[in-house]
Amino acid sequence: MDKRKIVRIVAQRNGMSQRDVAMVFDEIFRVMLEGLKEEGHVGVSGFGSFNVKKCAVRHRYVLSTQKVVLYPESRKVTFKVAKQFKLWVDGVIKE
Repeated sequence: MDKRKIVRIVAQRNGMSQRDVAMVFDEIFRVMLEGLKEEGHVGVSGFGSFNVKKCAVRHRYVLSTQKVVLYPESRKVTFKVAKQFKLWVDGVIKE
């Protein structure tokens, strides 16, 4: 399922225009990205949590050039699914 389909379904179920739903959808994710940048954590109750983790500087030896390459420190986003959501996907909990 892609964004377009989600927007269409939400608009139909709530009697809203697809344009309005798309604006809200985009704004939710924009705020989530800002939260990740500023606080490093965004939690959505019943869904899961996004966290930013730092990856340390890495040294790799390249056989073809026989040199050590330095990979700078970076950040990655991780996602941990909520227990309730996992149970719902597994079919243990019904809507």
